Amino acid sequence: MLFVLLDLHPQPEPSQQRVLALLRALVQTEPFTPLLICRKNSLLADRAAAEGLPMLALGSSRPLHPVSLLRIWLRLRPHRRVILQSFGEQAAVLANLLAARRRPGRTIVLHTRFFTPGMRRPMLQKSYAAADAIVCGSSTIAKLVQQENELPSDTFRIIPPGTKHSDYSERMAQRNGRVAICMPGALTEGHGQASLVHAMAALWQVEDLPPWEVRLAGTGPMFHFLLDEAQKLGVLDRLAILGEQDMHDVLPHCKLLVLPPGELVYAPALAGGWAVGLPVICPALPAAIELVRDGENALLVAPDNPQALASAMLRIIRDAKLAEKLVQGGRNALASVSEERMIADNFALCRELIASHTWVAGSSVPAQDVGAGQP
Repeated sequence: MLFVLLDLHPQPEPSQQRVLALLRALVQTEPFTPLLICRKNSLLADRAAAEGLPMLALGSSRPLHPVSLLRIWLRLRPHRRVILQSFGEQAAVLANLLAARRRPGRTIVLHTRFFTPGMRRPMLQKSYAAADAIVCGSSTIAKLVQQENELPSDTFRIIPPGTKHSDYSERMAQRNGRVAICMPGALTEGHGQASLVHAMAALWQVEDLPPWEVRLAGTGPMFHFLLDEAQKLGVLDRLAILGEQDMHDVLPHCKLLVLPPGELVYAPALAGGWAVGLPVICPALPAAIELVRDGENALLVAPDNPQALASAMLRIIRDAKLAEKLVQGGRNALASVSEERMIADNFALCRELIASHTWVAGSSVPAQDVGAGQP
């Protein structure tokens, strides 16, 4: 049985780390024949080639060119049963085109929207409507896709994008007990940095706190506004804007992680904080509430509320037992956002769809525990 992963993004995307993780797992899952279809000269193609993973690279400028479609069709033709799983808008359209040219009942199509819902386009709507299932990284994304395309709710499956948490280092001790507070994300309106700067002003008025500072990891048009605001509030000397950073490098040098509002998926950011051993503060938004147990593995605060954010930061800084409880709760919750769990859930969905197509499953179904440390 051929299992094809399709990703036609010309530039690196967060979902591509998950594509590679699924491809690696499929290579070890007999008797599937895995195949990645992607753009030639893309970073995804380079990484797959470096690892010797099975791949068909299409022309980088026009991946849906008739010659490319013919190459793919010839690759699929010898296989009686094919699973097509797409990542991104162009890949969803391509999967639908390929399935439409095969005999009915011989192709299973999954579309995956881990991080973004996709734009409302006729071709994309047609692809969604023809899919056997649509995988979304959160219920928030699923609701957006469902509303935009008027699809039945049972088409959707929620699978958080998994993170390989072993890639993160443990938190490092800070000199003089310094409290480094980190917020990742683009410096754009609605991403919470302005609220955090105002929360800093409230924190600055509290006496008897250990040395502390805020680190913003990101770039964007609000850079100068945030500096000016920090200057007006008297907290500029406690603010560091680091620019675009690899969070694997930044988080181990911090003591508290504050996640910004406005995100549609919080799994990777939570996984990073939990893996490093940081207490985490999350905005009380649906995409975060799906994964967070307030007071157990993170604190939830009202978004864009500087006073509530300052209060939550103070609680963690002053209460060592609460901080340790959140850290331990985060470690216990890591399995829910792990790469292994994502792979296991994806394979479980495939088993379900194979059964619904009355294909002869037998040993052709991915093993329940392949690449999975959790049920």
